[in-house]
Amino acid sequence: MGWLFTYDANKADIIRDLTAPEENEMRRWETITHCVRGNVLWAVIEITYKQEQRRKRFIACYLLAKQEECGWGYKDMEESMHPVYYSCPLKYLDMAPVANADWRAEVQAYHRDRNRKVEVGQKVGIKGSTIPWVIITSLRPLTGEHGGKRYRVPRRMLGEVL
Repeated sequence: MGWLFTYDANKADIIRDLTAPEENEMRRWETITHCVRGNVLWAVIEITYKQEQRRKRFIACYLLAKQEECGWGYKDMEESMHPVYYSCPLKYLDMAPVANADWRAEVQAYHRDRNRKVEVGQKVGIKGSTIPWVIITSLRPLTGEHGGKRYRVPRRMLGEVL
């Protein structure tokens, strides 16, 4: 799907609308839990199909953005679409059946890398950079040195300990 923008809406309005329950004669749509990570809204959604007396749960990913001319909007995806965003809380993976095992592996790797412990003095490879490695010089903020220069290191770029 494409982007949907709401004139004069702010970010909180969009989040409130996306997480509000909806119901009609056929189904009930309910957000079990949700959180925002930057401009990504994660939610566990449960749909109850009334006539079939059946329920379906899935993980939803809503990208949030502001367009100057009109206001905030969103683009919706779900786990089965393999969104290229991996900041979904790990506990959400236990709340819905697996729809995309590869995406879930990426979410777990994201959290593993993000929560990885490093120590001052370690030589660590850097992913996605022209700098191949750094020697960790500080943990807060996470900085490293390479070639006599000090760099701030985002945790997502930490590679293997060398």
